[in-house]
Amino acid sequence: MIVKKILNNNVITSNNEKGQEIIIMGKGIGWKLKPGDLIDESKIEKTFSMDTATSTARLRQLFLEVRLESVQAGTRIVDYAIKNLGKELKKNVYIMLTDHIDFAIERFQKGITFKTALYWEIQKIYPREFAIGRYALDIIEQCCHIRLPDEEAASIALHLVNAEYDGNMNRTENMISIVNGALNIVRCVLKVDLDQESLDYQRFVTHLLFFAQRVLDKKPLEHQGDFLYETMKQGYPAAFGCARKIGEYVNSRHGVVAGEEELTFLTVHIVRVASVRGGGITP
Repeated sequence: MIVKKILNNNVITSNNEKGQEIIIMGKGIGWKLKPGDLIDESKIEKTFSMDTATSTARLRQLFLEVRLESVQAGTRIVDYAIKNLGKELKKNVYIMLTDHIDFAIERFQKGITFKTALYWEIQKIYPREFAIGRYALDIIEQCCHIRLPDEEAASIALHLVNAEYDGNMNRTENMISIVNGALNIVRCVLKVDLDQESLDYQRFVTHLLFFAQRVLDKKPLEHQGDFLYETMKQGYPAAFGCARKIGEYVNSRHGVVAGEEELTFLTVHIVRVASVRGGGITP
């Protein structure tokens, strides 16, 4: 590969076989090189190939502004997350997470700390991402020699969740808010403790995440038939009433009416998750 541009001693750009710009990172990889020189591929630590020219330009600019250690930490965290989540993440996560880490370190060094408003919600709703966020604190400490507060685990997890979906942080926060609101309604209305380790709880959270996506897209499930709806309504009035409260909640917050189909499946899951420890859902 040929050097296209030298950003600094540790980051250069080149073109791949398709002629697309790529960003290459490696300690000392740009030392004494100039455009047109051959790249010593043994020094390559990471190659970034973004989806658009705009995101490539943003990443290029970011690498000019942040410390190398933040880039290394962000890269290791994203690669670890992809491996352990078993799914691809939006490539912009390299930009957003690296920028977050560098700014978090700067704030910490100045004695400025922020509480993550959704700390407990993220921990409950996205336990895998939160666990990666906690491990990420170790990676940051190894790369940057700074131990960030535990609250940063939730912030990092939120960036990962965001990268799993459409890359819109506000949407991700709204999804978490809907899920957490629904879980709290179940707890308060039925007066039950939900077993967060149970399979039924995980299924319910998964259903709520998809429910939240439909609410935000304003595309609730369409009515398919009334047999199961009437069965759940008549057979499990307390659970159905709880589902209706969730429907009222999303309608007041997001202007979406949860119809019979949505209420039916919410009730099915509520019956299962609340039955784990009993709690007044039977007729």
